Amino acid sequence: MRNRIDETLHAALTRNWEERLAKNYLDALQKSEESVPAYINDVFQRVDAKGTALVTYVAMMIAGLGICAPLVAKHPYEEAIVIAQISAFLLIAIGCLRCLSVFGRPGVAPGAKETLQQLERELIIRQELYRICHRAAIIFTLTAFISMPVMLLWQPEL
Repeated sequence: MRNRIDETLHAALTRNWEERLAKNYLDALQKSEESVPAYINDVFQRVDAKGTALVTYVAMMIAGLGICAPLVAKHPYEEAIVIAQISAFLLIAIGCLRCLSVFGRPGVAPGAKETLQQLERELIIRQELYRICHRAAIIFTLTAFISMPVMLLWQPEL
């Protein structure tokens, strides 16, 4: 059963690939890796590590807000605030996932100058997007930190 699922998944993922790419996948990965300077790979790895940590934190905040919401949100306005906070953290998570995204597939080999320009553009996107997500996570964590006790103590009239 597992082999059938794996075969179906492999066929679906490689359906638009040229036959030589699928057969020489490891060679294409090696060539792709060798064509990128080591310092650029290091920067990508650092951004990936930071993005992974931030998306983990954001997931914990979403879970925490989801657990706390029924305890503190007793009014539709309070529920809207919690939903807005969760939505903001979901947007941050999307940004973090973009920081981790793969920017091409092996076997697509433009010229060296084009490759460096693409890598530079991708690094700018990832690093700046991570920076924005990091700041947004701090801001929305502070808003949650302040709003939760306020909602717990505030007794609105329904």
